[in-house]
Amino acid sequence: MKMKKSDLAIIFLIILIYVLMFSNIVQTASVEGVSMYPIFQNGALTFYTSPNNIKIGNIIIYKSPYFNDYVIHRVINIQNGNYITQGIDKITNPKPDNEIGLEPLNGIPHNLIVGKVLEIDNVTFSIPYLGYISILFSAII
Repeated sequence: MKMKKSDLAIIFLIILIYVLMFSNIVQTASVEGVSMYPIFQNGALTFYTSPNNIKIGNIIIYKSPYFNDYVIHRVINIQNGNYITQGIDKITNPKPDNEIGLEPLNGIPHNLIVGKVLEIDNVTFSIPYLGYISILFSAII
């Protein structure tokens, strides 16, 4: 049986993802919720790197100081070294996170930022539905 080029491309992509994940160059995060729709769907798996050179417009992952949870939102402002974030979906996130109590009024300090979502040429990478595996395991444990 002869393999198709598309099969080889998929196998190569899976191997590349595993190599990047286990080398700790790139890490993964599962998306829960719709605040970042249409960039991320609920249950998507996205990739992130260390939180270096964060600029307005970057998507970051931070540990909420008020809730025992992580948040993936876009940086909309930087004030005194702190980051003000907001979800993309204006229906579920009509105001910045600091105005709705998800983050302090002065924003998220750098020490609470876990990572910056991987973007190449303004393209954010995610795999739809694959994050549900992680979400399911975290709900069981």
